[in-house]
Order: sequence, then C-alpha cells, then structure tokens
Amino acid sequence: MKTQTINVDIKKKTIQSAYNQLKLLSDLNFPQAQKGEPFYNLVMEIKRQIIRTKKYTTKEAILKFLDFWPLSIVTPAMILLILFANVFGWGG
Repeated sequence: MKTQTINVDIKKKTIQSAYNQLKLLSDLNFPQAQKGEPFYNLVMEIKRQIIRTKKYTTKEAILKFLDFWPLSIVTPAMILLILFANVFGWGG
C-alpha cells in the first residue's frame, strides 16, 4: 500500500522564498506558475498545511488565555469595584 502523505522538515526561509518566486511568476503570467502545475500544487499544499497549523496554535493560545482569565480580567475588575464603592459610597 502506498503512503499518501510524507513529513519533511523545511526551513521557513526556503518555503517563503519558493512562495515568493511562485507569486512573482504567477503575477508575470508564466505558464509554470499556473494552477495544476506540480510546483504550484506543492507550494499551495504546504501553505494550506501551515495555515491549518497556525489556526491550531491560535486555538491553543485562546485556551491558555481562558486558563489565565481570572488574573487578567476578574481581579482588576474587583479592585476597581472596591475602589468605586468607596468613592461613590455604594457600600453603605
């Protein structure tokens, strides 16, 4: 059975360079940079995978923030409420 996917390590600079070259060729209407060409398909597949990974890390960041939210939102809000209660005489 053939493997449908492979995992490789590519330097970020290398893939950015390939993507920029592809965009330049596409803007100049070169036939090698059209949809359906192997180089185009390779770069676009890598770009889609990077975007999927980015979305996943964004989700992780949101979850980390939600774990931290009591210290970042609730505590300052409670301090402000206590101060405003004393200033405006809300406590009685």
